[in-house]
Amino acid sequence: MKETPIHILLVEDDPLWQEAVQDLLATNARFTLSAVCEDFDDAMRAFEDARPQMALLDWQIKGMKDGLAVGEALLQKGLRPEQIVLISGSSPSSIPPHPFLYIPKNRISEDLMPLLESVTIH
Repeated sequence: MKETPIHILLVEDDPLWQEAVQDLLATNARFTLSAVCEDFDDAMRAFEDARPQMALLDWQIKGMKDGLAVGEALLQKGLRPEQIVLISGSSPSSIPPHPFLYIPKNRISEDLMPLLESVTIH
């Protein structure tokens, strides 16, 4: 029996990182990219339209609200902290405390797929 793909929302404002994440996700049929957004407002609209089961959020994005604000809003919409992955090029110590999974951008090619594989979606 074929598994239903897990739909993922990507919030990333850098086109090179968007492409890198898209390429990584394309290597595994278990995951599909539902939407790519660059800011808070687009992410909220995309979530309402696509209802993804996971989100990958860059910490520093365009606009007045950062990726942590997107994550907090997604928690209010029903995602659990383990369904939200914060990605950042910044030092973990510079990021405010948060309940989300975390991957530094310099480790994304090694760590993203194993991390996504470890998350259980109900």
